[in-house]
Amino acid sequence: MKRSMRHKFFIGLFCTLLSLPAIGQEDELKDLPGFVDFGDLSSLYGEPKIIINLGGTMLNFVGMMSSSESPETADLISKLKGIRVMMYDTEENSDVAKNQFAKVKSTLKSSGWEPIVQVNEDDEQVMIYMKMDGDNMEGLTVMVVDDEEAVFVNVIGQLNPEELGKVMETLDVDMDLDLD
Repeated sequence: MKRSMRHKFFIGLFCTLLSLPAIGQEDELKDLPGFVDFGDLSSLYGEPKIIINLGGTMLNFVGMMSSSESPETADLISKLKGIRVMMYDTEENSDVAKNQFAKVKSTLKSSGWEPIVQVNEDDEQVMIYMKMDGDNMEGLTVMVVDDEEAVFVNVIGQLNPEELGKVMETLDVDMDLDLD
């Protein structure tokens, strides 16, 4: 029993040490041109079902791990500063999430973000925007809100669309955006 408690302690300590850089990462990311503030929906929906906050340190680690298998992917990841994902269960009460979606969309438009994809259906809204700097993206944002969930994704850092396409092809990711 003592050994089990010791393992739990070390696992807890390890998780805490890993999370310490993440605590300050969002503050560091806020000043970057690719950062998007999605607001906080937890007062209505509770904690997000999924939260992903990867900052530079963790992304460098992932890049190093993938360098032997896919140098293109490692190179792409090395240029990223952060990846943030939040998914809320809207429990068929998506009005607040749709209002937040509209606010963020307005902010993006006024901040020089370019729309790539927009779907406005009665029961679903999808938006993909990118922030460009010459031929490179400084950020990519995806928001999806429907009657079941609200998903907010923000990729921060330098993304070359050509490099991204090569990585997606290497990973066999189908980027078919046929909306019919």
